[in-house]
Amino acid sequence: MSCLSLKAVHYVVHRTIAMFVMVFTSVFAGAADFDNQTSQQHTASHWLDNSRWALDLSSRFIQDTDLDHLSSQHVIGVDFHKVFSGKNGDIATLVFQPYWVRLNAVKNPAFFFDDGDDSEITWRIANINFTGLTRNTFNVRVGHFEVPFGLEQNIDTNGTLRQHTFRDRGIKADWGVSLNGVSAQLDYEVALTRGSGNNISDRGNPYVFAGRIGTPSRENTVLGFSWFNGKILTAQGTVARKRVGIDVVHYYRQWEALAELSGGDNSGLGQRNALLELSWRNPMESLHTYLQLRHAQQENADTWQDHSSVSLGVQWKINRFVDVSTEWFNELDTIAGQQTASKLVAQLRVRI
Repeated sequence: MSCLSLKAVHYVVHRTIAMFVMVFTSVFAGAADFDNQTSQQHTASHWLDNSRWALDLSSRFIQDTDLDHLSSQHVIGVDFHKVFSGKNGDIATLVFQPYWVRLNAVKNPAFFFDDGDDSEITWRIANINFTGLTRNTFNVRVGHFEVPFGLEQNIDTNGTLRQHTFRDRGIKADWGVSLNGVSAQLDYEVALTRGSGNNISDRGNPYVFAGRIGTPSRENTVLGFSWFNGKILTAQGTVARKRVGIDVVHYYRQWEALAELSGGDNSGLGQRNALLELSWRNPMESLHTYLQLRHAQQENADTWQDHSSVSLGVQWKINRFVDVSTEWFNELDTIAGQQTASKLVAQLRVRI
């Protein structure tokens, strides 16, 4: 990409963000009134103060080694963060991450895609978290955010090959409202969301009530308890899902060990899940390797069936703009009637 075209991209994205933020000017100006009586005559450049943004580009290639099938996913997105502040401190934090996703020959795509050769605008995170009410111990979040449950509450895996257990619950991020906070003794988030994922839809009356309460995430050892109850929208309609879970993370020098155990049911049929992960980072944190082991048990009419898999991944940050990653995934056994799968995935990601 030439220097001229890169500057043009930066200009267009900058003006787009400015227009988006101006739409919410009245909302934040009203929120700021309880903190101070500042003037509401602000320019777009003023609203972009105390903010950061990036253009996020990635290409992912998935080779199914058993079926000799190659698929790919290409993503272009904007990652914008802004903190709104008043005279007495921060008022709110805005996160705005729209992404255009193009699929090529993808098997079993998310239900909001027409098929495996489709493109859609997706919402990674797009919410406002009002943090100025009680100095961050009682906050209100509104918009599209990760449903609070387990390890993914504190570990950001968005846009990476490394994922944890959201597939068991059928939804990672959703539209809704949450109460959240951080104190010296615990971190928490309790959310009520639509249950439809990327798009807001009331088909089948989906919903999710979920939450996580845990020890402070800044500690070397972090413990958490989570719950999940709702009806998730799928291509075939809504599916009732209930889960309770516990998670633990322990950091030792450059090592990270984590585990999550959960149990519940899907429409009355029992489900049990376990995830163990061990990872290592080099001193510069430019290289990250991880090993994951998963085990699930699914109840059928008269028996329980096991499903186990292993994943080995590597992420290398070449510089602050570019990183490459790869992951090998292999199913050790699966439920009756299905074949085990083996996949090799590679991704190139550029943030400018």
